[in-house]
Amino acid sequence: MSDGLAKLIDPWMMVVPVDGGERTQHFPPLVDMLRARVVPDGNQNGGGSAVNTRNVLDVKSLDLLEHIQNVTRAWLQEWRVTVAGELKLDLRGFWDHLHTLHRTEEIDQYMYERLAAYPDAWATSIWDLIEPPIRVSLRGLECTRCGNGKFTNENGDTVDNLIVVWRDGQEPTAECQVRECAAIWVSDTGLEELGNEAGLDIDIVALREARLARHAK
Repeated sequence: MSDGLAKLIDPWMMVVPVDGGERTQHFPPLVDMLRARVVPDGNQNGGGSAVNTRNVLDVKSLDLLEHIQNVTRAWLQEWRVTVAGELKLDLRGFWDHLHTLHRTEEIDQYMYERLAAYPDAWATSIWDLIEPPIRVSLRGLECTRCGNGKFTNENGDTVDNLIVVWRDGQEPTAECQVRECAAIWVSDTGLEELGNEAGLDIDIVALREARLARHAK
């Protein structure tokens, strides 16, 4: 399994900084965490509640959950694989059959890599909802893969396309927000490579200082 798939369907852990030290924190499967976000406290038992305390639907979480379900099950149906009806089982079935097709050369390398990237991307999207990362825009810099310097977000606003993202427990990444491209550069080395590709010197120290400043707010 990829790291993303393992986190989607199984309990997992992460080392997090605490008071100048570190500790290992345990988490349930990300799919379960996403479901719990769709309607907060939705698993609590009991009778009716007052209007101002009723559960509120988390639309972003619901959209992401439905997207993962729809894509996973659409490919299982395309491959004529039985859909279990339980997302964690269907994700495992998707992964296993994809690798069977790859081993038997019934799928080309491009399509294999595209589909194999889904679980990691979904795991990242779920975690970004749970623990929003710190983001710093690379203003005026165009993606060296697709050429886009601007991106229209879900609110219809035009914003800088390339962003540096820091997520807990992970190296910094520079990410293209254009879905059809979704290029990514990982770690300080990746940021330096992006700068070299763009013919610019990316000030990594300044970016880290910007991250610390935002984290302190």
